[in-house]
Order: sequence, then C-alpha cells, then structure tokens
Amino acid sequence: MRKRSEDSQNVFSRILIGIIVSTVATLLVASAILYVNYNRIALRQVYRTDMNSLTQTSREVSKMTETAKSLSYQIYQDYSISALLLYSKPSIYEVTPAMEQLDNYRMSLPFIESIYVYNSKSNEFFISSETRNGQQTLAELDDQGIKDILQRFHEYKPFVPIPRTYQVGSTEEVEVNSYTYLCYDTINDNAELNYAVVVNIKDDWLSPNINAADQPGKTFIINENGQLLSDFGDRTLMQDLSKEAFMHPILQNTEQSAYFTADVDGEKSLITYTTPDNLGWRYVRITPDHLITADIRSMRTHTVLFCLGLLIAGLLLSYLVSRKLYHPIDKVIVRMRVMEAERRGSLHILRQDFLRGALQGRETVSGGILEERMKFYGSSVQVHRPSRLVLLRIDRFADFCETYRDDIKLVKYAMMNICMESAEFRYHTETVDMGGDMISLLFNHKNSDQQNVQDAEEDMEELLRMLQDAVMLHLKCSVSFTVGPEEDSFEDAISGYPHSAEASLHRLFSGPGCLLYTTDIMAYQAKEYAFPASKERQLIDCLMTGKTGEAKQIYTDIVDETSAYPFTVFQLALSHLTMTLNHVRNTLKKNNQLTLNTISDTAMLPLHEAEELREVHAHFYRLFDELGLKVEEKRTLRHEELLRRINSIIERDYADTNLCLTSIAEELTMSPIYISRLYKQLTLKGLTDVINETRIIKAQHLLIETENSVADIAEKTGFTNSSYFYRMFKKFNGVTPNDYRRKELRSEQM
Repeated sequence: MRKRSEDSQNVFSRILIGIIVSTVATLLVASAILYVNYNRIALRQVYRTDMNSLTQTSREVSKMTETAKSLSYQIYQDYSISALLLYSKPSIYEVTPAMEQLDNYRMSLPFIESIYVYNSKSNEFFISSETRNGQQTLAELDDQGIKDILQRFHEYKPFVPIPRTYQVGSTEEVEVNSYTYLCYDTINDNAELNYAVVVNIKDDWLSPNINAADQPGKTFIINENGQLLSDFGDRTLMQDLSKEAFMHPILQNTEQSAYFTADVDGEKSLITYTTPDNLGWRYVRITPDHLITADIRSMRTHTVLFCLGLLIAGLLLSYLVSRKLYHPIDKVIVRMRVMEAERRGSLHILRQDFLRGALQGRETVSGGILEERMKFYGSSVQVHRPSRLVLLRIDRFADFCETYRDDIKLVKYAMMNICMESAEFRYHTETVDMGGDMISLLFNHKNSDQQNVQDAEEDMEELLRMLQDAVMLHLKCSVSFTVGPEEDSFEDAISGYPHSAEASLHRLFSGPGCLLYTTDIMAYQAKEYAFPASKERQLIDCLMTGKTGEAKQIYTDIVDETSAYPFTVFQLALSHLTMTLNHVRNTLKKNNQLTLNTISDTAMLPLHEAEELREVHAHFYRLFDELGLKVEEKRTLRHEELLRRINSIIERDYADTNLCLTSIAEELTMSPIYISRLYKQLTLKGLTDVINETRIIKAQHLLIETENSVADIAEKTGFTNSSYFYRMFKKFNGVTPNDYRRKELRSEQM
C-alpha cells in the first residue's frame, strides 16, 4: 500500500512538473517568436501596401502613355490639322481652323501642358498651350529642349515618355516639368524628319497619384540608369541617383521586385521597388521606419504584460489540472496492468501476432530467438526440423465477404482449423491469418526421417488437394495454394514468405483452385522481358481507326506473353498499356472532340481486385468497345473538324515565324505527312500556300490602315526577312508593297 502511494505521488509530481514546464516553455517561446516576427510582419504588410501603390502608379504611367498615343493618332488623322503637317505654306484659312482644333484637343484633356505640330517644309512650329499659342519658327521657339530632341530624333522611340524641364515664355520665362511624347514621320529612309507631333503632359498630373496624402512615405520613378524621372524631395528631374548608397541594391537587382531597409537622407527607411516595366522604368517607395514600428512598440509592451499575466494564470491552472488528472490516470495505470496480465494469458493470439510479424519481417527470428519464443507460446514446432511454407488464398474474395459479412474472421478461423487437423498426422502446423484473403500455413515435420524429394512433393500436393476439397465441402468456398520449397529449418521457411507472396499473385493467370509452386515462379526472374513496341503501335493504329476486334487480339497477345515472367512484368505491361490507352483517348478527344465519360484518366483495374485474367480482359475490352463506338460515331465529322482546327491555328499564329506544317502537326499530335496530304485532298491547296496567303492578306490591311514600315509589317505578319516578303507579296498581288500602299491611298483620296 505504501509502495502504491509512493508511485501515485511520483505520478502526480511528474504530471505537475510536466504541465508547468510545458506552460512556461510555450509562453516564452511564443513571446520570443511574436516579438521577433512583429517587425517582419509589419514590414511585409507595408511592403504589400507599397507594392500595390507602385503598381497603381505604373498603371497611371501606362494610361498616360496610351492617352498621348491616342491623341497623337487623332491629330495625325484630323483632316483640318493635316494642312499644318503637309503644306509648306498653309493659308490663314487653313491655319485658323487647324489651330482651333488643336486647342480643342489640348483643352479636352486638362493635364496636357502643350501640343507642338512641326512641319519641316516650313521649318515652323504650331503651338497650342495655356501660356502661349501661335506659330513660331525653329529659331524663335522658346522651348530650346525640343530642338535638341528633334535633331536627335533617331535616339528616341515614338510614344515613349521623355522627362524634361524647360523654360517657356518670351518676356518672363517659366520653368515647366513635363513628360514629352514624340510622334514623327521621316523621309529619305529615316534620314530626315518630315513632320512631328509633340505632346507635353504636366508632371503634376502624375505626382498626386504617386504621393497620395493618405499614404506615408515618398514615391519616385527612375530609369535603368538610376536617373530621377519624377519629383523626389529637393532633387531635380533627371538627377543621377545611382551614386547614392540606398540605390545600389535596386540597380543591381533587375529580375524581381523586392524590399529592404537602409538609411535615406540620414533616416532608416523601408525601401520597396518594382521590376522594370516595358518602358524600362522602376517605381520606388521610401517609408520611414518610425512610421512602421510606432504601433509595434506599443504592442510589445502590451504583449509582455499579457504574457506575465498568462504565465501566473498558467501556473495556477497547472496545479489544478494536475490534481484533476491524477485520479483518472491512476485508474488507467491499474487497468493497463490488468489488461497486460490478461494479454499474457492469451498465448494463441500472441503466437499469431509474433508469427505474422516474423513473416512480414517485423520480428527478429534469428540467433535462437525463434525457438525460445515458440516454446514460450506453447507451440509444438521443432524449429530445426525441415519445414515448408504454403500460402492459402481465398478465391473470389469479394463474394466470400458478401456471403459471410460479419462472420469473416470466424470462417477464416474455421478454415485454419481444417488445415491444422487435416495435416496433423504428419506435420506440426502453424496457421497465421495475414489479413485479406491470405492465410499462411507453416508445416513442420514431426520426425526427422529423410524422404525422397519427389515423394515429398507428391505427398504435399495430395494433402493440399484434400484441403481444397474439405474447405469446399464444409465452407462452400474455393481456395488456391502457393507452395514454397521444403527448407532445412522453420526459420528458413519463414524467410521465404516474400517470394511465396509474390508467386501467389500468379493465381491471376492460373485461375481459382490452382496450385502454384514458388520455385517455378521464381525461375521466371532470370528471364528478360522486352515490351513488344511493334504490337503496341499496331494496337494504337487499330484503336485510332476503330478496329476494335483486332485491337482486342493484339492486347490479349501482349498480356498473355507476360504470364511466363515475374508478376511485376505483368504489372508494368498493364501500366504501359493503360498509359497507351489514355494517350489514344486524349488524342481522340483533342482531335475529334470525343466525349468519353466512362474512361477515366487512370483507366486501370486495381490488381488487388482482379483474381482472374478474364476480369482484366473484360475491363479493357469494355474500354476498347467504347473507343471503337465513339470513333465510329465521329468518323464522318473528323476531317471537317480537323480542317477547322488547322485553319484556326493559322489564323491565330500567322505572326509567328515558326508557324509551319511541322508546328501544326506537333500541336495536333499528328503526322505532318498525313496532315499535308489530307489538307491538300480536301481543299486543293497546299498548307504552306495557305499560311503565306493568310500572312499576305494581313499585310495588305496593315499597309492600308497603318503607317508602319514595310519591314515592320513583314515582321508582324510572320515573314523572316523583307526580301522574301517582297517576293511573296508581288507573287500574290502583282505589285510591290510600296506600290500597293500608294495605289490604295490614292484611290481612297479620290
């Protein structure tokens, strides 16, 4: 009694100490993790907010560029303004309405600072602005910066914003910051400027969007060289920031957007930046660190106080909980001791568990342990005498389970008793329920007399046939046996379980009620198997063409050949055939738009559910029949659908220089030769000619509707070089692209 009291006290002490230590450790670790991660979480939250803001800024720049581009196109296409662009000396009757229209364009968008229309023939600028309007020669122009831009117009891409600061006004100069968009036309093969439209957009249109009043920090824009493209404190536009320390990580990392902390103007700050956009611009936001961590410092104090209170409450709760747990745990310990004593009395169950673990490799049976354990469990087996392992498998196990349902274990136990009693006259027999449909029979000779090998095999076969008849007579079910070789000892017989288990799978080929010999099946391991690729190709052709009967025969030949090889060969062959069937299915669905609802992406009968080869065959035959039926239904519509898909691919990818017969065939997963021949038969046109004809038609529209150069149009319509484009265009139209453009434009003007 005293001993039990001491044990109970020890249990109580361990529970109390364990709960206290767990509580304290949990609070300390949680507090440390929270404290360390608060700053990281705050930085990530600010980073996400800043990144959203920068993304919005990027969209504003894109919107500004699209607006300038659209406006420039409208000015180009405006009939009243064309006189300013094209005539060397437009009359006052042409200038006046043109300037009014130019003012209308400027005033329609309040963020436009000015619009210049430059005519190289007259060497004059026509200006629409809030502060200055009218006509100025190149020498009189107050915006000196635009002169330099027009002289070096080759260095600037059209519709790419040019940040700049310039002085305007003849009497009182005013400094203007703007983004200039240049759109020009050239003559003499881009050697000289013909005319240009210049749109200047105020930088203060973008500034409120960059630095909103409700967001802390500052946002600015830089180009790939680190030059400032927007307002940033007291720094001037186009100032080089690349030498400032906080800019180095940004300029070095051009692959992704990120954030980091660094000192900016002597203040620790969070710096968030984006990847370069299509203009090569990067958007940077700087948020002072003290604005981010203000709430965290307050949260840290509250967290420390909360953890202290929670720790005190946890200690008190630990004491109360440990006292509550003490009594039920003590009862559980007593109950476990009683159960352990009961378990020791159930030697049969223990022997079953041990032998099952030994067969499955979970129990050690070497070094005399097996003999010791078998004696402990009261078995009559002599472990040093010859022994044999036989695996019993219940045939048609699904029907067996349906018949006996809740009595399955009882019936299997009866089956094991039948085997033990029938073999009792000659063997010490141990039977082990391995779960599922399998029972292991371990036959151990009662005497050590040597017997002729052939006689021993005949006796074993006679015994097993007798067992099959007895089981059928009493339990009304069929069983199959896999006979292992006779081994020198009980331990050797146990070690042969993996080979016998693998050999038992060959019941699939032999059928219910068979006798399999492990030695014969394992002899298949020495044979090398080569999957019949030629038959597989024939199978694919038959399935693709709807020849179901031939496909079944080829499939049967392939599967039947695997019966003389290890079972893994059958599994791999069946997996290979399943992949082939799915490939055919996907190809037919893609090319013919078949609806194959009953054929899943893994059209594979689970092997553990199939006990006879005919079940596997029936499964695949059903899939073959469905494929054949669907192919037959869609055969008449297949060619028409194929033509539609080919034409759709050409219409979609005509601008791709890699578009050709081979690329179309790859996308359709079909033979190029077959596609070419079929297309020619159905349309009387070569596929290559249709591709070129489509590209030429697209080029005709671009020549008329755009002012792009012939080289650009050739590239946009998928031609690899201009000379080939010229040759093909003249072949289809009888004239060169330039002559075609002049002819069409002249006809429109008339």
